[in-house]
Amino acid sequence: MIVFEIVTPGTWLDYEDREWTWRIEGQLRFLESQFFEANAALNLFIGAQSIGRSVADRENWERDLQRRSEIRHAVEKMHAGIQPWDNFDEIHFETEVRFKRERWATGVVPCEFEHNLSFIYTRAFLYALDAFDKFFGVLAKEEKVPADVATHHAKFADAFPHLRGVRNTAQHLEDRPRGLGAGRKPQPLELKPVENEFINAPNGGVLILNGLMCSKYGSTMSDGHYGEIDVSPESMLRLRETLEAVLSSFRWHGPRRHAPSA
Repeated sequence: MIVFEIVTPGTWLDYEDREWTWRIEGQLRFLESQFFEANAALNLFIGAQSIGRSVADRENWERDLQRRSEIRHAVEKMHAGIQPWDNFDEIHFETEVRFKRERWATGVVPCEFEHNLSFIYTRAFLYALDAFDKFFGVLAKEEKVPADVATHHAKFADAFPHLRGVRNTAQHLEDRPRGLGAGRKPQPLELKPVENEFINAPNGGVLILNGLMCSKYGSTMSDGHYGEIDVSPESMLRLRETLEAVLSSFRWHGPRRHAPSA
């Protein structure tokens, strides 16, 4: 497990306007909450990536074959009076359904579930970063906040330039497969060139949706360009640098605070 720690310079903000202070402290807590949500999603993603579909050895293969045969005989008895080859498809279908349900009841996880875990946690990481950005943007526009906050927000946008575009595609997958951009009246996409270590489309024309290449989650964005977010400790380090810089922009009093909890 990878834990990214945060140190807040104090316990409470040190400003005279208590109503303003209470509101800003709440927004800072939201930023911290999204930070740890991203940290949790990263750990879940790494765990899911480490799960390999077990390769059945000969003993298990023979056991499954024998069990399928037993189930098949039971199904054939239910179709007494009909030659098995006359009803082969139905017998095979029912045999497979019974076999799979029996396996699931013992705790065997369908490969579709294992495959999708990485995508679920990847999108959780993406949404946590996006929520962090949204709260950050609101905070940066608050009156009387230190000017450095807006500067750090701009640096955050530079560190994650594709965040909003990738998130929007993830939320609007009903449009991109139809070749449409964003908005109430989305316009046709002009697919731009894509050239990286996994994709080579120098002339464009390639639509990429819900792509996961190692730790990089990417999609074609509404402007036709390909964008990606790296679900990695490096991204969390940049996120931590941003959050701690924002916290340090304010005046605090009281003992320093360390998070997360034990």
